[in-house]
Amino acid sequence: MSGAALLSLTLARACAWGLLVAGWVGLGSFALQLAPTVSIGFALVALWLLALGAAAAVATRGGMRWWARALALCMGASITGAGLWHAAHGGGLPPLLITLIGWATLTALASGVVRGLRLAQAVVAGPPIAAASLGALCAGLVLGDLGDLPGLAFRLITFVASIALVLVLLQRRIGDSIRAPACRAGLFDCSLPAWPAGAWRDTVQWPTLLAGLTMLPMMAALPLAAGWCRAESIAPQAMVLIHLAAMFGPALVFRRSIGRWSLRTLSIVCTALLASGAALVLWATAPLDLLGLTVTHGAAWGLARGGQLWAPARRGQRGTSPLRAGAGYATLTLGFGLIVQQAGVIGVAVVHAALGIIAALAWLVVAANWAWSRATTIHPNLPAPAPRPRHSGGR
Repeated sequence: MSGAALLSLTLARACAWGLLVAGWVGLGSFALQLAPTVSIGFALVALWLLALGAAAAVATRGGMRWWARALALCMGASITGAGLWHAAHGGGLPPLLITLIGWATLTALASGVVRGLRLAQAVVAGPPIAAASLGALCAGLVLGDLGDLPGLAFRLITFVASIALVLVLLQRRIGDSIRAPACRAGLFDCSLPAWPAGAWRDTVQWPTLLAGLTMLPMMAALPLAAGWCRAESIAPQAMVLIHLAAMFGPALVFRRSIGRWSLRTLSIVCTALLASGAALVLWATAPLDLLGLTVTHGAAWGLARGGQLWAPARRGQRGTSPLRAGAGYATLTLGFGLIVQQAGVIGVAVVHAALGIIAALAWLVVAANWAWSRATTIHPNLPAPAPRPRHSGGR
């Protein structure tokens, strides 16, 4: 792959990831502040996820001419910018709904540009670990203070316009005849993964699967967490940057070695991180509880995602519908919103603690089965556990 082609692909990937992260957190901030209740705010985030899945099912198929894609990118950015401006200056929820659709379409188009550039290369490109980290860093710097909606709207409009312009220029390298296959791992290249069929039947994989789910409650609750940390004298922008650094930093550090980790090693690491986060959120004092949870569970998600990007056998089946993935995660977001509506920060703590406890219990089951298997190998005549007696019914 030439240097110019690699640079174009890296920039496109960074743009797409920047849109995903800034949209999830930025639009979530608008939704939670403008909606009459917390659960309705989460419902708007769920609508955005569903719209993203629907748009990705169409916009990533390829076959679009460059001028049509450029026009769609410009229209998506214009609709998104206009909606953000009106929502931040008294427009309320109606313009925000238009913004959700516009941003979802723009993000899906960006993902389509990435796939088109990737398929145009003669050599298979590596996973987008560094590009995703760059995009997340740009998004974190743009987000800033999530409580100042007019200022946030201005920054997001500038960000969206700049990214749309870059993508319009980059997509000229994509041939009209290239048709991109469906996402290789669910919605948006493993950010919300579609795991291999039957993976949940293998207890060894449970910690890694649970780690892959942590992005949803973490990103959905980040605007609220930034507000909670403000009460502990922690700047909201610092909280956002810590959150994103935890999610993308470890995978960037271990990008050279994580592909060689066995399934068991990845599972052990995810278990340790999820269980540590559960312990911190249950027993540590504020603000260490939320900060510790952010670092540990963010790292668990990043390593789980990195592990499946480098290992094709750990990904979902190629051709998995982005719409189906978006609908599934939208449903989970609705449920999480109802929990936060009723319990607030305690609800967030309970959800993450449950993820850590289930991961630890799953690994204890795996360790017990491994110990029993090893014992029976060393002592073949060791009797198997006695079957449980059957009791006759009352008739």
